[in-house]
Amino acid sequence: MLEDVFVKRGIEIVKQARATAAIADATGVTVHLASGEEIRGSHALFTVGQIPNVEGLGLDHAGVKLGERGTLEVDGVGRTNVHHIYAAGDVTGGMMLASSAAMQGRIAVWHALGQAVAPLRPDAIAATVFTDPEIATVGISEATAAERGLAVEKIVQPLATNARAKMGAVTDGFVKVLCLPGSGTVVGGTIVAPHASDLVLSLSLAVHARLNVAQVAQAFSIYPSLGGSVQEAARRLMGR
Repeated sequence: MLEDVFVKRGIEIVKQARATAAIADATGVTVHLASGEEIRGSHALFTVGQIPNVEGLGLDHAGVKLGERGTLEVDGVGRTNVHHIYAAGDVTGGMMLASSAAMQGRIAVWHALGQAVAPLRPDAIAATVFTDPEIATVGISEATAAERGLAVEKIVQPLATNARAKMGAVTDGFVKVLCLPGSGTVVGGTIVAPHASDLVLSLSLAVHARLNVAQVAQAFSIYPSLGGSVQEAARRLMGR
């Protein structure tokens, strides 16, 4: 869907391509592809990922073990193999997001202070790609469910059917909800919409609290609202 939106806006997408060089000059930059093709533009943005920075922390002297990729291995509450040393954030690997780092930090501090906490669940983390429209996800995907041999029910609710979306002339986007057959427990979801990073909170809460689609469907929502599509998807799943 995002590709369709980009194309409608006049963006050219070059897929299955590998850049071999980028040469800047006084008027812009030329990106060379492995196919021999050249792409010319004013700017080139490289997104090459990140690695944990644990150099110079003295971890070896403290007896803290590193994982194969140089990450600090922690349990669900952020403890390393040395149980009075905690770690949170990108150094632990996983989903390197500001929101997950903050949650890891809170859990670690609460646990260190002796409070009862629930361990961080990797399958309940929410994430957003801040494009326009935004892409927000939480829980497991259909692909992950298939890898685990887990049967799931799904509903894809187009945003174009939403009254608030019609008022704002929003035609691109959808809400997808995944649940377990029988119990209806919500295990994942995706929202493609304006402000999806805000809208995903209801699905994130459902995944975190292991709510079922009936509980989501029977809560109150404002009409008209984009968030109403989350409930509409839940109602359709409840009907099954």
